[in-house]
Amino acid sequence: MFNNREPLPKENHTPSSKNPFENMLSPQNSSRNLPPVLQLAKKVGNKAMTQLLQNQKQPRMPVIQRKLKQENLNKMKADHPDAFEQKDFEKAVGDDGKFTDVQADKGLPTFWGMLKEVYGEKNLNSKVFAKTKKELGDTCDRPHSVTAFITKSASKNDREGLKLVTAIGNLGQEEIFIREGAISGLLASYDGGHLVGYQILRGQGADQEWNVAPQDTKNNQQSYNNTIEEMLREAKIGTKYEYTVEVKYDQLNFSVDQDQLFKLGILKKIDADKPWEIQLPVRIPFKWEAQAEMLNNGQFGRPTVGDSSYDQYSENMDESNLDYTESDYTARYHLSYSVNRGEDKDYTSSDLEDTKGVTGVRFSMHQALMSDHAKNKDPIAWKGRERVANYGSVQDGLVAESAGIRNAVEKMYEKNRQEFIEFEAMEDADQPEDFELAPAVVMDKMVDEGYRSCFIQELRDAEIEMEYDELKYANENYLDSFSMKDDDLKSLQLEQDHLKDIETKMNAKDISPDLLKKCKAMLQKQSRVLRVILNHKRERMTYSKIVKKARPIYKRKWERSVKKSIAAHERLKIMKIKSRKTWNEQQILQNFEWNKNSCRRIETFDGYLKGEIKLREVDTK
Repeated sequence: MFNNREPLPKENHTPSSKNPFENMLSPQNSSRNLPPVLQLAKKVGNKAMTQLLQNQKQPRMPVIQRKLKQENLNKMKADHPDAFEQKDFEKAVGDDGKFTDVQADKGLPTFWGMLKEVYGEKNLNSKVFAKTKKELGDTCDRPHSVTAFITKSASKNDREGLKLVTAIGNLGQEEIFIREGAISGLLASYDGGHLVGYQILRGQGADQEWNVAPQDTKNNQQSYNNTIEEMLREAKIGTKYEYTVEVKYDQLNFSVDQDQLFKLGILKKIDADKPWEIQLPVRIPFKWEAQAEMLNNGQFGRPTVGDSSYDQYSENMDESNLDYTESDYTARYHLSYSVNRGEDKDYTSSDLEDTKGVTGVRFSMHQALMSDHAKNKDPIAWKGRERVANYGSVQDGLVAESAGIRNAVEKMYEKNRQEFIEFEAMEDADQPEDFELAPAVVMDKMVDEGYRSCFIQELRDAEIEMEYDELKYANENYLDSFSMKDDDLKSLQLEQDHLKDIETKMNAKDISPDLLKKCKAMLQKQSRVLRVILNHKRERMTYSKIVKKARPIYKRKWERSVKKSIAAHERLKIMKIKSRKTWNEQQILQNFEWNKNSCRRIETFDGYLKGEIKLREVDTK
C-alpha cells in the first residue's frame, strides 16, 4: 500500500510533546537528557519508577543461548504472541454493544506457565500460584487496547462474577511478589479491571482475557467506576458512542534469577542444570487511557457525587508521589470532557451536573510501579551451561511501541479506506414522508371523554401497539439522521482529502516516528468521523425499512379505529337517551362510564395504548 518503507530507528525518535511520557531525549548536557520513563517520574514524582530505572542501568544480559522446547513455545506462543483478528472477538457481544477492535498479546505465558516450563513443576512451590493456575493455566492474553461500539438500551443484564477476572487481578499480586518480594506496608493491591466494563457492554462478552488487566483496587472500585464508567453506563437510552481503552506498560518483560526465586520460596532449590536467569512478561499496566466519543444526539450520565470517588483525582497529575504504601496515592487519575466536539476541559467538582452537549469524555490513570528486586548478577560457583532462558530481553514499552507504529498506522489507513468504499457502495434513503403518529385532527376530538374511551378501546382491539412502538422508536432514534445528510457528504469529502494527505506523508522516504504519530492521531480522529457518517447512513436506511413495513399497517388500523369509534359513540349516545333500557343496555352504559373515568386519569397517548388503564368491554354492535 505504501512505498519507500524503511525500518524505524529504535532511538532518536521524536514523540509528541503533548505527552510527557513520550518526550524525546534532549541533547547532551541538557537537563532533559533523561530516559522517557524517568522524565515522567519527575513529572508525577513516582519514586518506584525512579528506583526501577536505577536498577535497570545494569548492562543488558547476554544474547540468549538456547531455546525452550519448540512444542511448548508453540503452545504458549511465548516467543512471538499472535495478533488478534476479527474472528477472535466478533462473538464477544453484549446487550448494549460489541467490540470493533482488539490489540493484545495472544496466549502469553503466565508466571506459573513459564516458570514450570523452564524449571519444572516439581521444583516449583505451587501454593504461590494457587489463585491463578487453576483458572488461567499456562497462558493468559495481555491487553493493549480495545474499542467497542455501544448503543445504550434499557437492558438490566445481571452479572455472574467470573473467577477468570479475579485471577487476572491476582496476576498483579504475583508480579509484585516476584519483582519486589514481601513488602512491609504494601497497600497497593489489584482487582481484575475490565477495559470496557461489563455494565457498559451489558453482558458476559466483556469477561475476556484480552479485556481485563490488573487494576489498582481503589481505582477499580471507586475512581474509574464512579467517573467515566458511571457516565457511560448511565447514558440516556438510545445514546450511541465509541469507547476506546488503552493500557501501556513501562516495560514488556522483566528478569529474575534463581537466587531471587529461591529466597522468595518460589523455587524449592537452585538447579545448576537450568538457566540462571529468566525473563517474564509484565502484567501490571503503568497507564490506563480511556475515551468515549458520542456518535449521535444522545446524552452521557454524570459522575457520582461524594468525596470517596475523588481521593485519587489530580488536576495536573503532579500533586504527590505515587506510592504503593499510601492507599490514596497508589494511583492518580485525571478526568476531562468536551462539549459539542470542542476543546477538552478539565473536570472540576461543579462540572457535569448537566451533561447535555457533552460529546467526549477522557480518563487517564497512572498506577504506582514496583522496582525490580535486586538480583545476583554474578552467581558464585555457577556450574550451569546457560545464563538466560529464552523468552525475550527486558524491553522498554516505548521502544516496542515505536518499532510497531508504522504497521499500526497502515492497518488504520486500510480500515478507513475500506469504510470510505463501504459508504459509497451503500444505498441511501430518500427524504421520508412527513406523517403524524397521532394525527392532531383526531386527537382534538378526544376532549369528548365519551369519544375518547371508544377510540382507545377500538385501537386496543385492533392491536395497533406493535406498529406504534416501531414507528415511534424509528422517529425518536433515526429521523434526525436525515437532517445530517448534507453535512455528512461535506465531511466525507473533507476526510477523503485528509486521507490523501496522510498517504502522501506515509510515502515520504524520511518520515519520522513523530510524524507517524501525528498520522496515527489524524487517522484515529478520521475513524470517529467516519463512524458517525456511516452510522447516519445506516440509520436512514433502517428508518426507511421500518416505515415501509409498519406505516401502511398502522395507517389502516388507525383509520379503521377512527370510523368504528365514531359509529360506536353515536350508538351509545342514542342508547343513553332512551327512556326505557334493557338490563344489558344498562350494563353497557355502566361500563362505558367506567371507561370514561378511567381514560380521564391518563394524559399521554402511550398511556392509553399500553394498558396503564383497564377498560371494560363495551359491546356497541
